[in-house]
Amino acid sequence: MEKITLNSKNVLFVGWGVENPNDTYMHQIYYTLLKKIFPKLDVFDSKKNYLQVGKNKMNSLFLNKIKAKNYDLILFAFESDEFYPQTLEKVKIFCPHTKSVIIICDDDARFDSWSRYMSLFFDYVITSQDFLNEYKKEKIKAFFHLDYNLTELVPIKTEKIYDVTFIGRPKADRNEVIKYLLDNGIKVTLFGWDWYKYPEFARVYKGPLNQKDYAKVINQSKINLSPAKAGYTEQRNQYNMKGRYFEVALCKSFQLIEKFPTLLKFFNEKEIGMYTSQEDMLKKIKYYLSHDKEREKIAEKAYKKTINEYNREKQLISIFKNIFSNKKNKISLPKISSKIITITKKDFSSNLIEKIKNYDYIAFKNKNLRDSSNLKNYFLLRALQVTNKPISCCDYYVSSFIIKNYMVFSSKFSFKRIGNEASKFIDINQLMVKKDYFLNNLNAFKNLIKRKQSSLINEENTSFVSIPLISVKKINNSKYKEIKKAFEFRFQNELFSLMYQKKLLFDKYPYMLIIKSLMGNSFILKYLFEMYKDKSNLDKLLANEDYIKNSSIERLRKKN
Repeated sequence: MEKITLNSKNVLFVGWGVENPNDTYMHQIYYTLLKKIFPKLDVFDSKKNYLQVGKNKMNSLFLNKIKAKNYDLILFAFESDEFYPQTLEKVKIFCPHTKSVIIICDDDARFDSWSRYMSLFFDYVITSQDFLNEYKKEKIKAFFHLDYNLTELVPIKTEKIYDVTFIGRPKADRNEVIKYLLDNGIKVTLFGWDWYKYPEFARVYKGPLNQKDYAKVINQSKINLSPAKAGYTEQRNQYNMKGRYFEVALCKSFQLIEKFPTLLKFFNEKEIGMYTSQEDMLKKIKYYLSHDKEREKIAEKAYKKTINEYNREKQLISIFKNIFSNKKNKISLPKISSKIITITKKDFSSNLIEKIKNYDYIAFKNKNLRDSSNLKNYFLLRALQVTNKPISCCDYYVSSFIIKNYMVFSSKFSFKRIGNEASKFIDINQLMVKKDYFLNNLNAFKNLIKRKQSSLINEENTSFVSIPLISVKKINNSKYKEIKKAFEFRFQNELFSLMYQKKLLFDKYPYMLIIKSLMGNSFILKYLFEMYKDKSNLDKLLANEDYIKNSSIERLRKKN
């Protein structure tokens, strides 16, 4: 077997915030370790470039960068939709001999609607979740990797000044867990973003932590609490294998984690404290607070196991050697073929049955469609074939001539957040259906193409593709609370970009947003007002003064 030397490879790491030392995930968890493995590592910080020049220009700069240098490997880690699918498709065109890898760390939440499709642009997947078999079923090459931080995370000789701490955001059922403990007399201390939104926790909330203080607090805690449910309300019944568990173990500190099957693949109950219910959690907190030696013994076992068995550096080196030993790269997206016909509103009034008889799948093009990705039908067909559901549905941008793609409709999560009310936002251009299903529900599709609400789409019969592949001009009117849960407001990123460039007051974009709001889209103004009131928006943007150097933002920060 050919000897693979990694330190000579030219590697590009593309990530959101990768150059920001305060970015725990991109910079601290991945960049620092990758730089050690690949001394010649180059980076493209998509967040920094987005803020400096906007999304469109950022995509162009990225393509120019990969055309200018012959990289052996390009590693991608995404925030959301910062790269257009067309940009990713061009990577193989511009760099056919370069290996490409996507790092995905939340397959528990996104595999079924995002990862299985986005991963098709790349040669390999690195996933931190237990999804290897799912990728294998779809003939996607994937490697399993644990992504936890190594920065500052060591045992510290310090006094245990906190009984119970929780570090993180108030997502899923975490606020309920904390309230339950406080109501039962447990001294809990909270750290992380956004807890200020819950005034009932003001006396125990200490704010967000930098990496050094994060490690210090873990060491100072008798019990590090880890509710294991995934971060968002719509995922309350899902569990995450978080890097936090290994980070606490590296500090040789005791932790109490909500028990779930995947956790037991890495640790047993002699190595980490586990609970099965709120009552069990309370009982075990009281027990371990009064049994110091037993806590220390359990923490020691978790520390030794993490050091000896879960070495991230060795694991990544093995993965990359495996990747470089394989000479074959993907040439393009996997081929899929079926007979698809795209029909319009006019087709419904003509000889429709005769027109579609020789086709297997039906796609749609209505006047509300502003522009269409040439990848839309590809991914919608792929979704139907891998899930065998009758309907597939992609996300869409809401766009206008001046303010471009200012919102994204999150199809899958909108149904989880607001139930069937999400149906009012479904646009027929998002869909592809099997012909038999279309014929059996013809009247419902006739109503849908007339922009009438339909109950056709639901989580059981629809395969969602959480990639915005089309743009539409308008959406149906609805309550602000529903719109806020169903859509992601991309104009926030554009405003931050203008702030970074010191153009906020001089560019037409913010004024066109206000005009758009006054022309029947009042939710824009409501969200802008909420942005202004939410001080965490500026705090997050200014998490590192060296990373975001902008005097106009600094003046805003001081004003607020």
